[in-house]
Amino acid sequence: MTRLALIAVQLDVSAEVLGSAERYRAHIEAAAANAIDAAGPADARVVVFPEIAGHLALLALAPPRAHQAKTLSSALAAAAVRRPLDVLRGVATARLLDPRHAVLAALAPDGERYWRGVFGPLARKHGVHLVAGSHLRLGPNGDLTNSSFLFAPDGRLLATTDKVNLVPGIEDRAPKALGLARGSEDRLPIVDTPFGKVATLICYDAFREPHTSEERFVAMGPRLAARGGVSVVANPSANPWTWEAPWKFAEPGNPAEPASRAEQWEREGLPGSLREMPFARWGITAHLVGTVLDLSFEGQSEILERDARGARTIARAETYDRGGHVTAVVTC
Repeated sequence: MTRLALIAVQLDVSAEVLGSAERYRAHIEAAAANAIDAAGPADARVVVFPEIAGHLALLALAPPRAHQAKTLSSALAAAAVRRPLDVLRGVATARLLDPRHAVLAALAPDGERYWRGVFGPLARKHGVHLVAGSHLRLGPNGDLTNSSFLFAPDGRLLATTDKVNLVPGIEDRAPKALGLARGSEDRLPIVDTPFGKVATLICYDAFREPHTSEERFVAMGPRLAARGGVSVVANPSANPWTWEAPWKFAEPGNPAEPASRAEQWEREGLPGSLREMPFARWGITAHLVGTVLDLSFEGQSEILERDARGARTIARAETYDRGGHVTAVVTC
């Protein structure tokens, strides 16, 4: 029997934490060390960081002048001003002729190098399987995706997962959205480990149904089940809506609709997906929390288990608005 520690890092972010690349790295390293120490002895460990944490690395890498901006978009634009050739290359490489997209395409490669340079050594230092939240990745064909790295305990990169389901109005190609490209639902990486198979479903990919009726959405749980399922599904997440406020996409006047984002997450997110279909034995949801410029995040990280009795939460963060970690040790 293997004692497996499941660890979710509920990473808190702020303008201060993101003040420099060195400060952000130290913050991430401290959060990982605290979470791993709290989990205690185990034969193997899976550590999951939140979605979008890597996007924010672009701000940490930006020059001091960019940190005087009022919005993240304007801060990144200020960071790109000193790199006109990279921005032009972003226009030429990216498929969308949009200034914001060109800036992100110009900055994303540096952000990805930094992110890999933080998390590869971190996985090796602690000897853990490490899911590095998510970051912006510029593909060779010019596609910009929301992507997640999975590192082995020796620091090797085992898999890169691209998010399939894009949040309407935020990540898709709606006006003022990021204009990201979708990952392939048929090529979602499944990685063999000594304690079983591992897959990553980035935030919305773990949901069992879409937020709206008009969007393109693929339920990824059934896709994983059709491929034999996994032992652990990592669910790096970032919720940009108030956790206890009325759910943004609820149908007005319909009493069957969830009353809050927290309730909607429970019904339709990973907990609801695992209750509906046994595509994983354990699930690890790691939330981003905090406020950075014009962005704010809330959510309760949790660890789920699915067995013959159904799916249930075996550990959950005490709060939805402060940093910390959630751990559980299971046997497999």
